[in-house]
Amino acid sequence: MTKDPFERHGLTHLSPSSLRMWRDAPAAWVAKHLMKVADEGGPKAWRGLAVEAGVDRLLFGVTPDAALQAMFQQWDNKAQGVADDDAVKEYEALSDFLVQAGVAYGGRPIPLQRQHRVTLELPGVSVPYIGYCDWLWQDCGSDLKTTWKIPGKADPAHVEQVAAYSLATGVPFDLTYVSPKRWVRYEVSRPMADAGWDRVLETALAIRSFLAHVDNAHDALSMIAPDYDSYYFTPPMIEAVRAAKAVRVLLPGAAK
Repeated sequence: MTKDPFERHGLTHLSPSSLRMWRDAPAAWVAKHLMKVADEGGPKAWRGLAVEAGVDRLLFGVTPDAALQAMFQQWDNKAQGVADDDAVKEYEALSDFLVQAGVAYGGRPIPLQRQHRVTLELPGVSVPYIGYCDWLWQDCGSDLKTTWKIPGKADPAHVEQVAAYSLATGVPFDLTYVSPKRWVRYEVSRPMADAGWDRVLETALAIRSFLAHVDNAHDALSMIAPDYDSYYFTPPMIEAVRAAKAVRVLLPGAAK
């Protein structure tokens, strides 16, 4: 009997980031999830985690200086001394990001939970959807997004993410975008959340169908033209994908 596509490829769950990566950079998705190339993130990801660590401290009542210290400690833990141009740019802006985030979340009570794990079943898909919402209160939740450019409306992929959180927790969520200069909060309405969850299901089923039609990562990459300039591609991923695509399997009768 043929194994379930997810089991056959060693995948145990889906997540908000994996769904978005699948749509935006499928070759990078194959590198990370099928080839198991480690994804250590980069300066943008480190910035988000660092600012979140600072906001955590502010929400739980510590001093601004302690929040700054926690933020920079988180950065150091992730960056591990990397100091290229992109990393320096992000590092130098961290304090400004935290100032705006502090204003955005000022006056909020202490959360009931932080990094609350959400697990949802996906109809027609054998593995669960797992995510972690930033902060949860009794009557609402919030997810923080740091960015250099505040969007004019909530990113649909972010709406999908909090739609799942809202479905799992039973409370409405917002998306709070923070830049070094300002912040904006978008409430995710019930219709928006419903549409977002529909897109989660659609993407999960598309991944299932793709996995059912490929035997391995080399097979999967033969169907994809990679965009190596994608934000998702790290140098190890690029190296692994290029090496895999360089392998040529000659079909019977093919010219040599």
